[in-house]
Amino acid sequence: MAESYKPMDAFDSMTESTFIIKPKTKTKTNTNTNTNSKSDLAADGGYLTLLQGQEPVESMQLRKRLFAQLWQPLEEELFTIEKQVNNIGITEVCDFVDSSYGEIERREQGQVARPFAEVSAAVTFAGINTGDHGKLFQSLQDQLLERGHHVALLESQYCNTLPNLQRSLLEQMFNSIYADTDAGPSAFGGTKTVTYDLGLLQLWWANAACSGKKAVVVLQDFEGFAPTVVDDFIRIVGGYCDAVPIVLVLGLATSYECVHQSLTKASISMLNVERFNLQRSKQCIDTAIHRLFVQGRAPLCFGAEAYKSLLDQFLLYSFSIAGFVKKLKYAAMDFFYAQPLSVLASMLAPNAAVSACPVRLNSDQVELIRMQRSVQRFLERRATENGGNAYVRQALSDDDFFQDTVLLQMARALVMYRRSYCLGIDAIVEIQSMAPEAMQKPVRTLHYYGVGQQFDDCTHWKTLLAVVRRMKTSEMTLLLQKLCRLVDGAADVDWDLVADGTHIHELIQGAAELLANPDGSAIPDVLDNSEPKKRTRTRTEMEHRPFLLFDKGASDAQLNALEKCCEAVEAMLRACLISYHDVALNEVFYYRHSFLLDTAFSAQPRAAVQMALGKSHYYVSCDCCAVTDAEDHGSDDEDQRITPTMHDTSIAYRLHQECGRLINLYDWHASFSSVVERESQRTAPSQGEIQARFMRAVEEMRFLGFIKSTQRKTDHVVRLTWGM
Repeated sequence: MAESYKPMDAFDSMTESTFIIKPKTKTKTNTNTNTNSKSDLAADGGYLTLLQGQEPVESMQLRKRLFAQLWQPLEEELFTIEKQVNNIGITEVCDFVDSSYGEIERREQGQVARPFAEVSAAVTFAGINTGDHGKLFQSLQDQLLERGHHVALLESQYCNTLPNLQRSLLEQMFNSIYADTDAGPSAFGGTKTVTYDLGLLQLWWANAACSGKKAVVVLQDFEGFAPTVVDDFIRIVGGYCDAVPIVLVLGLATSYECVHQSLTKASISMLNVERFNLQRSKQCIDTAIHRLFVQGRAPLCFGAEAYKSLLDQFLLYSFSIAGFVKKLKYAAMDFFYAQPLSVLASMLAPNAAVSACPVRLNSDQVELIRMQRSVQRFLERRATENGGNAYVRQALSDDDFFQDTVLLQMARALVMYRRSYCLGIDAIVEIQSMAPEAMQKPVRTLHYYGVGQQFDDCTHWKTLLAVVRRMKTSEMTLLLQKLCRLVDGAADVDWDLVADGTHIHELIQGAAELLANPDGSAIPDVLDNSEPKKRTRTRTEMEHRPFLLFDKGASDAQLNALEKCCEAVEAMLRACLISYHDVALNEVFYYRHSFLLDTAFSAQPRAAVQMALGKSHYYVSCDCCAVTDAEDHGSDDEDQRITPTMHDTSIAYRLHQECGRLINLYDWHASFSSVVERESQRTAPSQGEIQARFMRAVEEMRFLGFIKSTQRKTDHVVRLTWGM
């Protein structure tokens, strides 16, 4: 690539991640065209007309408005959910602060206090999602301020020494006091130099009339503070806690054992520790998934693979709510930016009836909808009904009829499916509440089972049905009461559009009435008028009817009623938990681009670096490599050859792949020299230049983490990475 050694060239290093390659030729016409296209793109907020430019401008503008209208309420909903869930733990910490230091209050009332003083400390486990800690502790600070306390929120990056910690503490405390008492810095008595000492806080605390209030010191990232600084600070606070009620709040990201590992025994003995758990990100995600995806408040749902990618990023990495929201927003942007049929989201407004699309679709858009496999299955089912052939013929030939009638019917069927699916998940939650704890799954997992598997293929559904079959009469009665309340809440579901016409309300109500009156003759097709006789219970009957083992005192009529109730519950779950693949327009409203989510949020730097070093001619545009590729096109060893025109680090990387765990530097240098010497036949590089280039390549590989030094052999290095 370069025929001479250029040590000061910033772009000659492979550790630089950005290369700007300008076009060789420019024309005035192209410049004007590019300028106009860029200005139009910026004016439309990055939105482009899709369908190879055949999409109407009105549809493109509608997609832009829909994203702004739908994402902002979703973001506010997520923020509200996070605030509500976090307030549970924050309220517990605030109550602890309110109830701490009762000795000072008793002393103020003339009562006898304990002969020793302890520093109240709330050890809060905030979880490993450190990116969300700032918002969490800011909410804690706001709520403590609302209760009248004075709060100092300290971060380790600004409190690396004890004087800096005290300075930050006193500045925040005094600002809080000034805000309450309208006092200013002039009250310091005109001194130019202030000694930041807790004695100053004691003086001002006595003059500020802070009776009943607490001075709360929050160490947001406790693991980041130097142990000696925190240890000395606790000792100092212990000497002032009789006069100033200082409450420590220690924010932990790892475990409670970190406190014992960081502090000395003498410091820990001075603390009155209370543990709190502020990590409620899982509960927050469960609530968000139930409201957005299960209840269908978000017009865009996730398919099985995309939903798994969304969950894996949260569960397997950092439990970060902010990361979950970013990934959700990225999917919404991809949906409205790149999906031409996203204009149909205007038909599924939350908490509203299905309405027609505000813009007329052109023939290309209508034909794209007809090409969806779910729409074809919908029309095939309609063709089997009476008069269905004429309906299908008109739907395929008349665009206006398809948009005004067929599209509305499919959208309404999709809305009814989402409501029935929500009923099915809620029913599963009620069944789980009566099952052993080992069988209970969170809502996020239940939704994954619902979108990822068919009903007959899901092991968890079968396990819960087995629990239902083992229920006694009293337990079944309680379960049916809960299901009846759920069904009454879903009275707006049109069961003729979902579940093959199975009316769940009548099914569950009939099962409840049958169980309440198993001997009554008012229930049709259930029991005869004659008294049922006792039957001998065989082993086979026990396997298929396990409730016979658990309700031995029940009569045959009650057992038959139990069996009918089990069948009704199973029929309800089968009707509600059908796969979204069977619903029309699922290709549009169920996001499936899991690859884009993984590429954007699950970065693999090692694979990217190895690919760039191993196949540098795909990344660096240069004439020498392009000519070589053209000459050797079609060769099987095209990507394995080592040419002198390659970058020095790429040459060293290719050579190190041929070595074992230990690499001899002399042999490596000899191989490197044999390749580089063929770089230019006119002026071969000198040995000093080759050695300098080799040293730089080795150091860059050491910086990238491919090799490291070893004490076993000073003239060797250890290879750290292997093949991708």
